[in-house]
Amino acid sequence: METIIVTNMASVNTQFAIAVHLLAAIASRREKVTSEELARSVNTNPAFVKRILAKISKAALISTSSGKLGGSVLAKKASEISLLDVYTAVDAPNAFAIHAYPSTKSCEISSNIKEVMGKVSEKVQSAFERELKKTTIADVLREIKAG
Repeated sequence: METIIVTNMASVNTQFAIAVHLLAAIASRREKVTSEELARSVNTNPAFVKRILAKISKAALISTSSGKLGGSVLAKKASEISLLDVYTAVDAPNAFAIHAYPSTKSCEISSNIKEVMGKVSEKVQSAFERELKKTTIADVLREIKAG
């Protein structure tokens, strides 16, 4: 299996992948995990991690508590959390976007491309979401441990 790592792309939204990372890290532990520990795992700012934790908490994927003994735990079994649940929780962008430039009326391609690409986008997005629904956090963790 080929691994693709995307870097240096300003328009890339990584919240979905980071949310999966956080959930896998939480699932791998038996006790509460602090946002600072999770930030070290992701190698990013704790404030950014807290924003993502807030989204997945609001979606009832984790339970969080604050204070000296605070942290995060899964709100349900890792095998019950699909990647589609995570994708929806962080409101990740669609697989691709269609440009918003005005069409040129005298150009057949320009006048019709958005409608055609809209149909393609719907098909791609549906297939993408079907695949995400098939994979759980438990599956992700199992693959990580199989390394």
